[in-house]
Amino acid sequence: MKTVIYITRNKVWANEVEYAWNGANLVDVFEKIKRDLRISQARVVLGNEISYVTSMQFMGPILNREAVLKMMRVWLPFQINNECFDWKEVSLVPGERWLQIVVMEKSILESLSTAVKRSGIKVDLVTAIGVVLAQKTVGREVPVILRWIGKEKLMMVSVNGLADLIASDIGEDELMIYAKQKWGLAVNPEEIAFMDEEVNIAEIVYAERVKGDDRLVLNLPILEETIDIGGGNTEEIVVEEKNIIGEEKKKNSYFWIYGVIPLVLILGGGVVSYKTGLLKKGLFQTSQQITPAVTVSPTVTEIPTPQVVDWSAYTVQVLNGSGVTGEAAKIKTLLFGTGFVNVDTGNTTATNSSNIRTKEAVPSTVEEKVINEITDYKVADGTVLANDGKYDLVIVLGKH
Repeated sequence: MKTVIYITRNKVWANEVEYAWNGANLVDVFEKIKRDLRISQARVVLGNEISYVTSMQFMGPILNREAVLKMMRVWLPFQINNECFDWKEVSLVPGERWLQIVVMEKSILESLSTAVKRSGIKVDLVTAIGVVLAQKTVGREVPVILRWIGKEKLMMVSVNGLADLIASDIGEDELMIYAKQKWGLAVNPEEIAFMDEEVNIAEIVYAERVKGDDRLVLNLPILEETIDIGGGNTEEIVVEEKNIIGEEKKKNSYFWIYGVIPLVLILGGGVVSYKTGLLKKGLFQTSQQITPAVTVSPTVTEIPTPQVVDWSAYTVQVLNGSGVTGEAAKIKTLLFGTGFVNVDTGNTTATNSSNIRTKEAVPSTVEEKVINEITDYKVADGTVLANDGKYDLVIVLGKH
């Protein structure tokens, strides 16, 4: 029997049988599944609450796992190590290479690994619901919006099998704006809705290969070495990844981001760049490439890990004084792509100039990041905001 175990933050399904769990310890749930269903083997699908799925375009030499990890550590807003992610290459159109990346929360990885060992259920594939749903868009060369009302209520942007964004707490209008801006669409993308019974998760999951190199196969890890720290029914703690299912498979998180920030990384003397947005000849149009103004040395130098900025800590207000309806909402969506989560919009009196005002405590790097992201407006420094004000940053949009 082909068994799929679907895990969300507080529920687990196995062959459509529902189990509650406490969000921390999967051992009891897996042991109950083993007793109830008498199964010895299963594949696992992580819900959107406990997985993070994104995509990015890149150029340069073929990537390896270490290079992808370095890239992710630069732009992910949370810590990640080699155990918690996997990636593969996806080709949308000739000459353009994309990465599909899946990240798993470390505590879930540890609990899942311990549960697998204690229950005796063999798990040879762990993937995310975003990757599964994206398969419904294979063959579609233009991005579409998928709405799934199943074990979770999710909306996502996907193109030809590539999951670009998946979320449960985003408005339809904002998602439409994101899709149009990210992918350069002239009109709103097509929207397709699926009910639970219309998506055969088991069929899709069991069609996936489980062996191969990182560039071709997505399969998050099950850590096999654990130690018992207390005996009895005390949960075991995963201490080391020793053997990963599927030969070299040393391979999400509750945090989702509405887009991918373009980066240029120098990795071992090679240049890897990736950007957001394409549509060429009516379908895909490549935006300007980012070329680093550096001379690449053949000597490998260690790239210092930049300080991680908690964008969610800052409250932002975007005021539209441009006279063009919807401009503040567009900038709000753009800021979501950077990692801000507390963004309000409003209107202000018409103005010919754009500016940004911040509190004294806001680092200059945060202000600079916002200015660099809002490329459609020439944003100048404004006055300093009062420390007791509601917003840390206030952006005024003037006429172009």
